[in-house]
Amino acid sequence: MTVVLLAAAVLVFLHPFVLYPLILFLVPSRRPLRPASEDPQPTVAMVISALNEGNIIGEKLENSFALDYPKDKLHVYLINDGSTDATGAVARQFVPRGLRLTERSARRGKAANLNDVVSSLTEEIVLLSDANVIYHPQAVTHLVARFADPTVGCVSGRVVLTGTTGELNSSEKLYYSLEWFLQHKASAVYSMCGVDGAMHAFRRSLFRPAPADTIVEDFVLGMDIARQGYRVVFEPTALAWERGPASLSEEFRRKVRVAAGAAQAMLRGNAFPSGGPAVFWAIFVSHKLLRWLAPVTALLMLLLAAAAWPHWLAKGVLAAAAAVVLLAAVRFLTGLSVGLLNAPFYFLFGQIAMLAGLVKGLAGAQSVLWEKRNR
Repeated sequence: MTVVLLAAAVLVFLHPFVLYPLILFLVPSRRPLRPASEDPQPTVAMVISALNEGNIIGEKLENSFALDYPKDKLHVYLINDGSTDATGAVARQFVPRGLRLTERSARRGKAANLNDVVSSLTEEIVLLSDANVIYHPQAVTHLVARFADPTVGCVSGRVVLTGTTGELNSSEKLYYSLEWFLQHKASAVYSMCGVDGAMHAFRRSLFRPAPADTIVEDFVLGMDIARQGYRVVFEPTALAWERGPASLSEEFRRKVRVAAGAAQAMLRGNAFPSGGPAVFWAIFVSHKLLRWLAPVTALLMLLLAAAAWPHWLAKGVLAAAAAVVLLAAVRFLTGLSVGLLNAPFYFLFGQIAMLAGLVKGLAGAQSVLWEKRNR
């Protein structure tokens, strides 16, 4: 019986990382873009959230006002969430050019600010952007084009990280290449789960405020739109660039925060595609739920392997785990960057951060306020 449970744990652990990508690769796409039935260039509210972005906010706003979209249909909003640097002073210089500026004297967090600002908008489409993300001139046009399909409620773009620390660069590129493939295929099959918080657009009429202390408001917002019966899709031609993590510690904190937010959303029930079709549940379980629970599954798998010794499957599981830890340790201690070492290191790094984040989220110990690192 222990061996049977071990085999099941192995399959559950491998599913989101190996089996699910293989299934999506083999499944044909069935969701072509429907004929346009709405205004091909609706009004768009670009809402930028900023905290101590004085080093880049000027470039970001210049980029926003230069985007290739009708000027009378693209309105730029900036929420300055209690910045203590030059963010506010720089932003005020753009008010005469049409910037709609909201300034907070004290930090409130992204979800609370979005609840206030988005609820007051009148534009048809809302585009949420981080302040340090620079858009391709055609990015808004490509995002908005997907709303010609009336089944689409939210569209996520492709944000490319630049300047990532060398300790993560090659592994991160591989990870995002796989992630974009999964998002693209899931969108074609039915709908993706979650969005890129740095660049996603949605129909304003579908916005419903999330609790002000929501940690991963982008995921919760996208899932809420999906629960209303609309699809969330990936648009790879909507391109932007963002500075990647400058250190392992910075990326670890980010991953912990995301995992804590996932735990919070699961506890509250707004992580799940309630009322969605079976295909969307399959995508959610495969792409999100089993990934979130992977560290727990891994620990269970190792315990079962130890109990099932000396069965060949138990030996194989323990040997594979030992190999991953050994290769990751060599990568960490030597700094040698080769594929054989990078992949195990990045994977183990992510699993440790995920486990720490789940514990933090379940304990309610993760602050909604992002710990900003100026660079």
